[in-house]
Parts: sequence; C-alpha cells; structure tokens
Amino acid sequence: MKKLLTFLLVAVMAVSTYATHLMGGQIVATNIGGYDYQIEFTAYRDTVGIPMQLVADFNVLEQDTSGAWNLLFTSTVNYDTTSGGLMPSVVSIYGVEVYTFIDTITMPGDGYYAISWDNCCRNGAIINMSNPLSESMKLSTFLTVDSLNPNSSASYTTPPVAYLPAHTLWQYNPLPFDLDGDSLAWYLDVPLDDNGTVTGYEFLSDSAYSDSAAVFALDSVTGALTWSAKMVGNFVASFIVEEFRNGVSIGSMRRDMQFIVIPDTSNAMPQISNMQSVPTSSGGYPYVVLSPNQNYQLHLLASDANVNDVVNMTGFGEPFDLTTAPATMNVVPTGNGNEIEGTFSWTPDVSTVRTAPYLAVFRVSDQMFYFDETIQFEVSSISSIDDNNGLTIQNIYPNPVNNIMYVPLSLDKGATITMDIYNILGVKVYQSGEMNFTAGEHLILKNIDLNSGQYLVSIKDNNGNMLSTERIVVVE
Repeated sequence: MKKLLTFLLVAVMAVSTYATHLMGGQIVATNIGGYDYQIEFTAYRDTVGIPMQLVADFNVLEQDTSGAWNLLFTSTVNYDTTSGGLMPSVVSIYGVEVYTFIDTITMPGDGYYAISWDNCCRNGAIINMSNPLSESMKLSTFLTVDSLNPNSSASYTTPPVAYLPAHTLWQYNPLPFDLDGDSLAWYLDVPLDDNGTVTGYEFLSDSAYSDSAAVFALDSVTGALTWSAKMVGNFVASFIVEEFRNGVSIGSMRRDMQFIVIPDTSNAMPQISNMQSVPTSSGGYPYVVLSPNQNYQLHLLASDANVNDVVNMTGFGEPFDLTTAPATMNVVPTGNGNEIEGTFSWTPDVSTVRTAPYLAVFRVSDQMFYFDETIQFEVSSISSIDDNNGLTIQNIYPNPVNNIMYVPLSLDKGATITMDIYNILGVKVYQSGEMNFTAGEHLILKNIDLNSGQYLVSIKDNNGNMLSTERIVVVE
C-alpha cells in the first residue's frame, strides 16, 4: 500500500484555552481503477491540547445480504514529516493543525462498504455538547463498489473549520462536489463517537445559539448555511452528504465541522453588494437559465466597510470544473477604495444540458471573515418541437401549489409531448403518457399528490429532447 501523510499548519482564532484537539474532518474515497481506491482522511485539531496520534487506522467493513457489517481489514497509515508545510496565518491566538493521511486500498469485489476512523478526544471548547473532552470523533464514508459503474465519494472545496462574528448574518457553502456527476443531498445529523452519538448534543438551530433573525439552517437545495450566532464560542455540526445515481442511494459521507464565533468587533463582514441583479426562481433562489452556446456574463461587486481591509473574491463550483466549456472568473479592482469587481463568464455547450441545475458559489473575504452567495444555473435546451414548432410554455401556476397545477402552453402546430416531475434528488416521481396537442393555446391540468418540497417539472418531445424545465414548490 502507498502510504502518505501531509501535515499542514494554519492559524485561526478561538476563544478557549482548555481545548484538547479534534475539531473536524472527513474521509474521501476516490476510485483510481477497478477495485483500487485512494482513501484520503483529513483531521483538524487545535494546537492548545494533546497532540494527535501520528498514525491513522482505517477500518474497512462490508455489508452482507442480511444488512450486517463485517470487518474486512484495518489499514494503518503513517505520516511522512518531509511532506509538511506551513500555511499563512489569518489570526494568531491559537493554531489549527491539518493532518491529511492518504492510503491506497483494494476492495475485494462488488458490494457496499464502509470506511471508518475514530479517535479521542474532541476540542474541549465545544459548547453544544455535554462533555467534549471525553468524546471521541468518529467519521465514516459509505460506498457502493461496482466494477462496471465506477463510483467515488463526494469531496469538498473548503475546510471544515470556519470563523465568524457573533450577531451578524453569515452565509457559507462548503459545496460538496461529486466527480461522477451523481446527485447529492445533504442534511444535519448528531455527531458520533466510538459508542454511538455524542452525549448532550444540541443543534445550532436551538434558540440558545441562534438569533431569531437568522436561525442556523442548511438549505437542502443549494447546500448553503445561513446563521447569525447568538454567542461567542466553539460549536460543532455534523453533515451527511448522500449520493444518488438514477434515483438510488449509492453512498454517503459524514463530515464534522467546527464553527468558531468571535466577538462582534469593529471588523465588518465583506459583502457582495449587487446580488439583486441576479434573477430568482419562484422559490426565491438566485437562479439563471441558459441555453447551449449562450454567452452569459455576471458582474458582481464586492466591498467592505473597513477601508483598510483587502477584499478578495473567488468563484468555485461545478461550472468551473467542467472538462468542456468551463466557466471563468476574473476579478479586478474598481478604483473605488477597497471595492472589487468579479466577472463570471460561461458559454455552456450542448453537453451541459441536464435537468438538475449547476451550483456556483461566489465568496468574498477580507482575510478575517468571508461571506458566500450561491447561484443556481440551469442549462436547458428550450428549442421547439420538430426544431421549430413554436412551442411556448408560460409560467406554471399556482406556485407554490397545493393540489392542482396548471401548465399553459402555446403551439404553432400539432405536437406530442410528455411531462415528468423530479424531486430534488433527481428521482422521477411522476411521468405522464404521451400527450397529443393541436395548434393553438392549451392548458395542462395536473392533480398534485406529492409530499411538501421542491420539484422540477420537465417538458420533453416524443424523442426525449428537453424542451423546458421549471421549479415548483409543493405545500401540503
């Protein structure tokens, strides 16, 4: 087995002097061919407490036909001190060490596997659990292995340690990304230790930790976190990101993350000031619809109330990572103090057409705080039936819908179409038969029998070509 550990050190702020160490982390499994996987485990600990162990033990388990888990083997990975480095400090009250262990393992065959790690103990400064100094941190990644359909787990673009001011609206998006293009859903869970769930855990949405103006919330559609912290301190949240392929769950990853809330000081939160220029969906989300080969540019202004702060802006997400027709981001000063302008540019091609929208995150930072704005981009072939049938679909109404939905459409000549409805996981929950229409104005009436939530309504021609998609909200 190839064994490697990289050790990085980054300084961030905290408010406690009695912490032990473990703050967060995750395990990422990447298929590198056949049954071979690269396992990358990253752990974060503060430098005030007990040093982390210099080896990591991965437990690899397989689920049998009865649903029971059986330990296959344990892989022990040592670190390589020559691979270490020092990341620049942000603030310097105490440090956060970042340990990354990388190993290569071979699965015995097709099946459903778990890769887990646990160690003691957590950061003693954590407020929203009873006794963190006695709690271990357990992380697991579940993975479907299929030699004919390679699968890798999701990954993240940002570290699981963030700091923010108290009593201030804060938006953050860790943006999980799947190399295989699988649909992702994410939700909050109780953190785990080696015996199960940690004791005395309280979610950050509790009124003790959140201002009423912005209760801690995770958006299941965009993955964005919104929070206005009610008190100073260290807090932990555990996230599950689940992968779906063709509507079937094929794996999940647990990530523990620590939020370090510092006093509301004179340092202002940087902002993107002109998000009102971005159109929104019926659900109120920033939402841009593009056609293949359509050039789109978005100009975003970032600024900070503190004139001496250096403001930066970055863009990340799936549009930037495409192998063909990727998006670009160019950032330049405006000449007006510490204001900068970021230009997002994207010309998607026909290969990017799909039902699910793309997520892009635009982050502005001032070397102390950062603030995220998340935008969904839909690439849809809205060409007419038979190339030029003059199909026009008006807005679906009512939206939100309770029981009856109306889809107005106009046709220059007769056509055959179908209507599908997908949930946010990409699972088809309704499929109409072929509907034949003559030229003229028509109104499709559909009696909705769906659980509350967000859905995509897709109109296709009789060859399966996407004609239009629209997001609806169902309320029971």
